[in-house]
Amino acid sequence: MHILDRDIWQEIFDSIRRHKLRTLLTAFGVFWGIFMLVNLLAAGNGLENGASASMGKLQNAVHIWAGRPTSIPYKGLTKGRYIRMNDDDVAAIAKMSDVDVIAPMNGYGDQYTSRGTQGDTFRITGNWPIEFSAKGYHLLEGRFLNDLDLKEERKNVVIGETVRELLFKPGEVAVGQLVKILGVQFQVVGVLRPSALNDWAQRDLKRVYLPQTTLRKTFNQRDTVHSMLITPMQGVDSSRLETQVTALLQSRHRIHPKDKGVIGSWNAQESYDRVQGLFSGITAFSWFVAIGTIIAGVVGVGNIMLISVKERTKEIGIRKAIGATPASIVSSILQESLIITFFAGYLGLVAGVLMVELVGMLSPEANTTFMNPEISFSTALWAIVVLLVAGGLASILPARKAAMVDPVIALQDE
Repeated sequence: MHILDRDIWQEIFDSIRRHKLRTLLTAFGVFWGIFMLVNLLAAGNGLENGASASMGKLQNAVHIWAGRPTSIPYKGLTKGRYIRMNDDDVAAIAKMSDVDVIAPMNGYGDQYTSRGTQGDTFRITGNWPIEFSAKGYHLLEGRFLNDLDLKEERKNVVIGETVRELLFKPGEVAVGQLVKILGVQFQVVGVLRPSALNDWAQRDLKRVYLPQTTLRKTFNQRDTVHSMLITPMQGVDSSRLETQVTALLQSRHRIHPKDKGVIGSWNAQESYDRVQGLFSGITAFSWFVAIGTIIAGVVGVGNIMLISVKERTKEIGIRKAIGATPASIVSSILQESLIITFFAGYLGLVAGVLMVELVGMLSPEANTTFMNPEISFSTALWAIVVLLVAGGLASILPARKAAMVDPVIALQDE
């Protein structure tokens, strides 16, 4: 191709100028296809970002708790027994090779918590320090609970952001201040906000976190464990880990293997995989719809190139008669087709990105369903590549027809 041939470029722009409306309408089909692709993919990404943010860092976590009483007699034990998980269960699970993190937790229900004359009811929980990193909490002030708090049974607490707002004045530092729970004073060492945005995680904003050992000693809970958060080692399927942990607890507490629900569990990975499968389908559908629109646009480009070749038959004949090669004829047709598709597609891409940015700016920050609509640079490049390939293919037939023009017959064309 003689890409830098000034005469060829002059011919291309002359042809476009002679048929402005036809070229504009055809280019609009290409423009709209790329515009739709960008916005559909960005919308899918926005929904996916919202779903991922809702789950936070716990996308493969397994939650375990003691559920309903036993309903099947087993190994000489009657039905109707309530299971009480304990520290020995935690130690046994921690020894499993597939376990990466285990964070036991105790609860003490909703209790009135006060500071001076300010007070409200908040959920009280006893936690291990590792839970804060496992859940990816954001620290707003001070520090998280640490191993010394746990070991020395310190009366330190970390509070959720909403607790700070209700117990402290705006701008007042909470760290170092004392709060009272059921008549017992605790010192605030940190303020946090959850990384996940779902309703379940947002309840953590109204929670008061004590070291688990402190909660047990203060409120006489012995070695009881109410629930556990467990994450698998990298590469380990969380469903397999869930099955293994449940089976271990059933064995330790002599629960019939078919007695379901006595050990309650929830696998976040299953929910996350279902969501990811949904968004993969949305992405495939977006490409299907947009590429269909792009193809319709480039077919229109091919049609106007056929018309252009028909109208320029005599001109092409003259060029061939004075020595123009078939390659140069094909080159001019191909370049004209690619120019129309590229510029229409590029404008569609720019308009689509601007629309995505506008929607992102107007989306409320508190929206947990649709967040940060975006399209990657690589996706934009692939869209342009697909567009150019389609434009090149659409120009093959018109280019071949132009190359096969017989100069003698063309000069007789009226």
